[in-house]
Amino acid sequence: MSDTASAPLTVSDLEAEAREATGLADFGPDTGWREGFERLVAAVEAMGPNDQLRGIARRNIVGQLSTRLRLVEDDRKHPEIARQDIGDPLVVIGLPRTGTTITYDLLCLDPEARAPAEWEMYIPWPPPEEATYDSDPRIAQVNAMYENWIKHAPQLLDIQRFDATQPGECNHGMQYHFASTNFPAELGVPDFADWLRQSDAPGQYVSHKRLLQNFQWKGPKGRWTLKSPQHLFDLPGLLEAYPGAMLVWTHRDPALTFSSLSSFIAGFLAAFGGGEDKAAIGRDVVETWVAGLNRALAAREDPAIEKRIIDLAHKDVVTDPKGAVRRIYDKFDLNFSDEHAGRIDSFLRDNPSAKRMGKHKHSPEEYGIDVDEVRTRLSGYYDRFGDLLGKP
Repeated sequence: MSDTASAPLTVSDLEAEAREATGLADFGPDTGWREGFERLVAAVEAMGPNDQLRGIARRNIVGQLSTRLRLVEDDRKHPEIARQDIGDPLVVIGLPRTGTTITYDLLCLDPEARAPAEWEMYIPWPPPEEATYDSDPRIAQVNAMYENWIKHAPQLLDIQRFDATQPGECNHGMQYHFASTNFPAELGVPDFADWLRQSDAPGQYVSHKRLLQNFQWKGPKGRWTLKSPQHLFDLPGLLEAYPGAMLVWTHRDPALTFSSLSSFIAGFLAAFGGGEDKAAIGRDVVETWVAGLNRALAAREDPAIEKRIIDLAHKDVVTDPKGAVRRIYDKFDLNFSDEHAGRIDSFLRDNPSAKRMGKHKHSPEEYGIDVDEVRTRLSGYYDRFGDLLGKP
């Protein structure tokens, strides 16, 4: 096993490092995670990474492998964990930068909701405990990570909230299956991004469900409320794992969201020591999310999937947040309580996350995004949802 940060990454070395770090040996059955792991390692090395980027990738990958080792050991000692029922989660699935975060934050204000915190998704082991949930040392660890990102890319503060106690995204947890859009956003890895666009990442929802079981075993309970645009790539897999899932699809003109997301990723790559080729970032964003949207549209041809979705315009979430939440609850026959409504009022009045709108500046031209090309390649999407895509 290599003991230098600059040594090329190999599958065998990374596995050995994780085994040494944990004292465990069993990675569990291959439910599909190994293909993504091997492709990610190869994709990092294909870039000819500098020592900083390689070191970040090494720590990330070893951390995810270590999590897998520890959860497999927990399954051996506590088989009751994986027998838990997750129920019917409420899941925000819209394209990035379409109001998914504000929608998610508002839904998570429901006293009946249980969302995974960002610190849980980033550091899922050991299983969180309800008694120490608000003081878990992982909160400080993840916030320190955020502070380092902001130090190197302060523009990120105008784009997204950074608070480890806030509701976390499923794509953070999907790193554990080596099938997350986080890897291209943080590391570049174009070869991995290309594979992810074309693959269903088989078994990712086996790993996804196992994380939720881990979080609720000793942690807080409630109706799972989740979010990730990455779910668009495999709605059949999501609903196979959670047949009663309630899906919230937010909509905004993709030509605008693609440049917003490109700007966000450029900030991440700056924080991680990656490349600064804006045109390359824009191309990757277009290819990834054109593929995701078209796959999700094809999946909606199945009536069983179609009926599990409510469509919301970003403009409606912005202009009438409480009304948007009420529409979601009416669609899925959920109780919109007075306490929830009051929490929304307080959030919109006092929370800095609700005051970020309009600060993030970007344009398609800056990232080489051809608006006409996007609208041609997504003609089916524009034809169906054009009335939802206007400005507020």
